[in-house]
Amino acid sequence: MQRVSVVCIPMRHVYIARSVLVGQFLLFSLCSKRFFAYLRGMEVRRNEKITFRCSALEKAALSEQAARCGLSTSEYCRSLSLGGRPRERYTEEERELLRDIARLRGTLQRLNNYFGGRQYREVFEENRTLITELQKILSR
Repeated sequence: MQRVSVVCIPMRHVYIARSVLVGQFLLFSLCSKRFFAYLRGMEVRRNEKITFRCSALEKAALSEQAARCGLSTSEYCRSLSLGGRPRERYTEEERELLRDIARLRGTLQRLNNYFGGRQYREVFEENRTLITELQKILSR
């Protein structure tokens, strides 16, 4: 027997989003305030402060990683502490390479369409694998 109900009980930092009755146990699924604020369209007020100590080297590493992700150091630490995995942003050079790859793909597609896809099918497939490999390298 499984009962699912949506219950929003505000706590200090967490909302109880859903309770599930499994046998005699009542399990709670937790969601963050930000999720419910998004659903309600209200602004999240961050007025609580957490302070932690780290070395100068660790602080520099956190700041550098946050800058790579395009986030402030606070937002980066918040994301990490809530279980998120912030992704690094592409550099301008990587974006230009992706644009070039897209242009090459379009050119190859036009050539393939022009020749009816019979004679140059193998070349197109070979280049398609090359493009996918380049995209895998850039996605790291």
